[in-house]
Amino acid sequence: MSDFHPGHDAANSCAPEPTGSSAPDADAPERPARFYRPDPNHPERLLRIAGDDDVDQADLTATAMHGAFRAFVLDPHYPCVGARSAVHNNSYRLGVYDALGSPAATAALARDLASFTRDIDQIDGPFATFVALFTGPQDLDEQAFERALWSQLQALHEADAAPWDSSVSSDPDDPHFSFSYAGTAHFIVGLHPGSARLSRQFPWPALVFNPHAQFERLRETGKYERMQAVVRDKERALQGDINPALDDFGGDSEARQYSGRQVEPDWHAPFHPRGSEAEDEPQAPTSGCPYHARVTATHVVEPRPGVRYRIPKQSGVAFQIARGQLLRIIDPEGRQVCDLYSLTRGELREHLSSGRSIDYADKLYLTTGDVLYSNRERPMWTIGRDDVGRHDLVLTPCSPEMYRRLRGDDGTHPSCYENLRGPLAAFGVEADSIGSTFNIFMDVRFDPTTGKMTIAPPPSAAGDCIELRAEMDMIVGLTACSSEVTNAGSLKPIDFELVAE
Repeated sequence: MSDFHPGHDAANSCAPEPTGSSAPDADAPERPARFYRPDPNHPERLLRIAGDDDVDQADLTATAMHGAFRAFVLDPHYPCVGARSAVHNNSYRLGVYDALGSPAATAALARDLASFTRDIDQIDGPFATFVALFTGPQDLDEQAFERALWSQLQALHEADAAPWDSSVSSDPDDPHFSFSYAGTAHFIVGLHPGSARLSRQFPWPALVFNPHAQFERLRETGKYERMQAVVRDKERALQGDINPALDDFGGDSEARQYSGRQVEPDWHAPFHPRGSEAEDEPQAPTSGCPYHARVTATHVVEPRPGVRYRIPKQSGVAFQIARGQLLRIIDPEGRQVCDLYSLTRGELREHLSSGRSIDYADKLYLTTGDVLYSNRERPMWTIGRDDVGRHDLVLTPCSPEMYRRLRGDDGTHPSCYENLRGPLAAFGVEADSIGSTFNIFMDVRFDPTTGKMTIAPPPSAAGDCIELRAEMDMIVGLTACSSEVTNAGSLKPIDFELVAE
């Protein structure tokens, strides 16, 4: 399904247009593969691909999603002629997965995409494409879907042992960039219900992988430009114009097109190919938290013990932690708040409760030896080392609405709520499940007479840290707080690591 283009001078095109290589729970029962090909005798039916054999037909959910996809692409108004060709010729493979970016989805998608790439020469037809459909989340706006898409691609990349396809660049800012998996470059089209483009609106999140080589073959035979013109004409007939994200392609990276959103001129893909982030040379911190070389964390990560990860300013990450592991959170530059939120792995209705934690500690400011509790009154975290001793459990994470109401912002200011919501969505966490956070290094003070609240600059110095022992298996979200008021007017990164045993 191309959205047409991959290359160096393409523009609009087709259509199928929502973090973290975390591995699924090893104790969970393995689900039968949901990787299919259309039945050549009855294309509306799917046959499961298992090893070398095509076995039983798809389950009802996969059948319904496949039917919707075929109807979407075969609609006479649908612009992408390449996608229509793939469906007409049954030259596509289709997989159904859990939530976009989730550990289970990543593991299954990595397996199936590798199989598609390995067997692509056996697929008969001018266009071969791989369609990945995800059961959720279905309530993402364009920016949230874009974050989820790149979290999923980052997770796939981290699970890929093969070298990058040498015919394309791995730098997402390079005009010659194309996403590579299993040694093969792909142009990717993202689809989701919240897209502003009709040719990208699909009831479920979807990623369509189009092998880059087939576009080059079209160029070599002189067919590319003709197909591009047809697609553009059909796009204008459908929506009155072509997708602005694709209109000006020429010197820009195709990464700008993947989500279908019209990105800003200074936008950069939140993607980090292996080897692109050189580990920083150790710098002596001003206080005694152990220092390790660090790597930049992306939206969804699988942290390795003993490796320090950096959360860039005004951003957030999500990851899994096992009971007994020790999480260290470091302020590398000083006077920067980190918001922490956690939920029980396998039971997302159980989550961090500031009220229960304050109740059982019998104080507002928790520190070494104190316990953070869940809404079900079970211990989630025990505080160990604490270089600062002042943190907040009262305030909720800053949000776009908060900036509108309290500061007159237009709703575009980065926020901790959004920086938690996007990464946590990859683990199936719904937006309404995110409540009050543990605001590490945040100094909130209360007038004992009036109860009036004031926010003082964070008391943390460069290198200060806090250590939390996980008392259960959890999904964790962390942010480098986005509020200038909270952080004494300047915004900086946050580091974290799982302490090696």
